[in-house]
Amino acid sequence: MKSKALGLIFVIMLMDIVGLSILWPVAPYIVRRYSDDALMVTMLSVIYAAAQFFAAPVLGKLGDRYGRRPVLLASVLGSAIGYVIFGIGGALWVLFLARLIDGISGGNLSTASAYIADVSKPEERAKNFTLIGVAWGVGLILGPALGATLGQISVDAPAFMAAALSLFSVLLGFIMLPESLPREMRETTPLCLSDLNPFISIGQMAHKPGLGGLLLVLCLFNFAYNGINSTETLFLIEKFSTQPWQVGALLVLAGITVAIAQRLVQRLVKRYGEQGIAIVCLNGQALGAVATFLAPILWLIYPITALRTITSSFIFPTLGALMTSHVSPREQGTLMGVTTALGSLTSILGPLWAGAVYDHVLPSAPYWTGAAVFVFASLMLARVNASAMR
Repeated sequence: MKSKALGLIFVIMLMDIVGLSILWPVAPYIVRRYSDDALMVTMLSVIYAAAQFFAAPVLGKLGDRYGRRPVLLASVLGSAIGYVIFGIGGALWVLFLARLIDGISGGNLSTASAYIADVSKPEERAKNFTLIGVAWGVGLILGPALGATLGQISVDAPAFMAAALSLFSVLLGFIMLPESLPREMRETTPLCLSDLNPFISIGQMAHKPGLGGLLLVLCLFNFAYNGINSTETLFLIEKFSTQPWQVGALLVLAGITVAIAQRLVQRLVKRYGEQGIAIVCLNGQALGAVATFLAPILWLIYPITALRTITSSFIFPTLGALMTSHVSPREQGTLMGVTTALGSLTSILGPLWAGAVYDHVLPSAPYWTGAAVFVFASLMLARVNASAMR
């Protein structure tokens, strides 16, 4: 039963990631119908992330009180509605409304993560959390490819396909997905007005012994990781005159590497532990960032990308397993909502920082400053008391 539930969650996460990434190739073309400003394209991501920052902790708390299944189904249905509105369009504010709806209902992956934590034994969490990485790896291959293909027919077609995938996930979950959080393990205190404030939820989690340090490490990693990724294509074009097919090949390589790397996580965790693996991989991210801006020729970027992708693939499941061991079953949803909110916040702040230092310092600045952040995060993680993690 548990393996069947995990399989269903994987399919739902995969459909969600494909739906999210299917818009990437066509979103700029849709926005250009109404505005030529590059800022308007970036606002699609900013509005989504900002809405998710405020909504994700609330959805996590709802999952702790009413179960993961209804929250997950409602979130995916909200995404479907957002995609339909985006496909219909008609004005720039309609596109922004669509991303706002999708961001508010965007508790899909955080609720799915809480579901995985519910059905996993502590020693299995790192292995089972790799399902998230595999879903991202496969989704980031299928989504952009499908979006580009459908975009040849109509730039609106990918949005409607994303809606269809979300509706398929709702139907699949409604018919086949069991609830993961038994009633006796749910939070019983009623929601109050303070629960709508994401900063309060973040503060509650951060004050738990050991968890605050882990959340800070996660924020530092996401900040540097999102920042570097947001400027990487521009950097490669400027340094190597990279062609679109070469950038596409890098994305495909990254997706394949993510999918392969997840199979190694549990084996290495059993031998070295989650904390040790995460520390090594944070330093591996720093090494990869430095190697990227020092690379003299383009072909070296491919093995460097593989290194960076492998190490990032290990960081997500190991930090996730460490964090879930600090909270009770009735708090897993709140924790995942908080990590999603913090991820949304860093997906705004990281690219803003990277863009600023890219423009006003040096094009290589996001890499060497990001490497310093990765090293600092590894030092912070080394100071976390490992004995408090089980």
